[in-house]
Amino acid sequence: MQLPLDIASITNTWSQLMALMLDVNVTSSLATINWDNLNSSVNGKLFQYAPFARACFKDAERVVGAYDANACAFAQAHYSDGQYRDTIPSSYQGLQWETCPSTGESCLLDWMNPLNEAAFDYPKACQQGSIPAYFLEVQSTSDVQDAFKFSVETGVDLVVKNTGHEFQGRSARPGSLALWTKNLQKIAYEPAWIPTGCEDIAPRTAVRLEPGITFNDLYVFGEANNITLPGGSTPSVSATGGYVLGGGHGGLSNTAGLGADRALEFTVVVPTGDVLIANACQNQDLFFALRGGGGGTFGVVMETVTLALPRTPIQVVTLDGLSTDVNTTRAFWKVLVDNSLVWANAGWGGYAAATSLQYINPLPITEEEAQTSMQPLTDFAAQLGLTVIHEQYESFAVFYQQVLEPLYAISGFPLSTSSRLLPAQNFETPELREELLDALLNASANHSLTYVFATTPYAYKADNLTSVTPAWRDSLLLIEVLDTLEYNTTASEQREVIEGLSKSMDFLRNITPTSGTYFSESDLYEPDHENSFWGANYEKLVEIKHKYDPLHVLDCWHCVGWKGQSDQAYSCYP
Repeated sequence: MQLPLDIASITNTWSQLMALMLDVNVTSSLATINWDNLNSSVNGKLFQYAPFARACFKDAERVVGAYDANACAFAQAHYSDGQYRDTIPSSYQGLQWETCPSTGESCLLDWMNPLNEAAFDYPKACQQGSIPAYFLEVQSTSDVQDAFKFSVETGVDLVVKNTGHEFQGRSARPGSLALWTKNLQKIAYEPAWIPTGCEDIAPRTAVRLEPGITFNDLYVFGEANNITLPGGSTPSVSATGGYVLGGGHGGLSNTAGLGADRALEFTVVVPTGDVLIANACQNQDLFFALRGGGGGTFGVVMETVTLALPRTPIQVVTLDGLSTDVNTTRAFWKVLVDNSLVWANAGWGGYAAATSLQYINPLPITEEEAQTSMQPLTDFAAQLGLTVIHEQYESFAVFYQQVLEPLYAISGFPLSTSSRLLPAQNFETPELREELLDALLNASANHSLTYVFATTPYAYKADNLTSVTPAWRDSLLLIEVLDTLEYNTTASEQREVIEGLSKSMDFLRNITPTSGTYFSESDLYEPDHENSFWGANYEKLVEIKHKYDPLHVLDCWHCVGWKGQSDQAYSCYP
């Protein structure tokens, strides 16, 4: 986002802004002997953080920090910069989770125009919203163990917070203690890795990484080591964290599998206080749960080992500049629907919306073979006077750095979404494809944006040791419909948006009754969420939850075995 602001005139540094946002003296507010004891046991790593925009507000209620014009200008200039945002514990990429929607408490700038004084001038006051009361900067397993013990003894809720990319507010909760894992940033190449405790298993090429490593970090590391490390599109998202724990999809998922498929081992602190290694040879039930059972549920993952693939060239096709009129969209999406099965079997995956498409293929095919495979798209574009661009990149990382990273660097805006996986059986006949096309157009009507993700692991041969819904395996597309919110959207207005999205998604739910959706990018009020997220795996996941978290220390919205919406923990939900 380009701001009408002279960045050179800003003299405050990012570290100075952070200093204005935090209070290292934990006895200054909410002081009890328990907070002091926790801070002592974790060697002073307990902090209070003000909301991201605190420095712009002259008036504030029950928040730390202070008004500062220079720091405010810096925050305004970086308000939609995801890679700055993920360095701030109290920052959430979905801005509505920096607020308490049900009460209206907030401390937001106008994300469309951060210079809009109406958002922060008197009588507006900065309030903590759903931002946790305290943050513990996790640096070791003992920090997590101390936090679990503290929660059991005091009843203070825990949330696990990394880079803050999520739609359901699972890492935000008023009055809670957040375990902030962003500064765990070790990464190591393992060219001949063998799972801990396993015998007679052939070595595999892998990478060992901590949760603070982002996709941007991961791709740079992979390129430097001549390997491919598949992942998502947004550079500031953690490459492990909730992405892997919830399943994790991306442009290479069709042939390389989900993030959960490539996770080979976890080091995790479970709520009983035990530090466990989970892989295919030990703690296999926990390994199963962590590969798709959802983040913030079974423990705090301190390290993940993920499969590394050979560095290979990729073919890329791009179509852009389509009109937004409904007839053009219908004709375009008909090409997608009619060819999705063929393209998936040929190795293609990627992203489309109403006006554009970008598909990639890592299989060893020539540019001529790629052009032949994509001929239906080329023919469609030619009818409109447009051209499909065919390119070959040296590797996925090179393509990402040159193309995807600039597109997805913007973050930090409030939005709601609803989604659905589309099974291959709905593409089998012309009649079924026409029915699907009608439902897709109806689902997308009158909403801000619709994504058509060809990011399911359709061509990937899974090991059946993941806990994501089996619907991922036989689906060709993941559809996401989104609406953005304003900085001053009320709770009733948010609920109206959420209900509207869900009602629209019913067009697709009705023709895919046995399917499901993605845990991390779903409807806030997903119907029958247990079945949608995990299908037949849910009951097994509940048993695993009870085993490793018998006191139910970890709880989050629509997570395995959650306490339910009536629990006080969810009082801020709209």
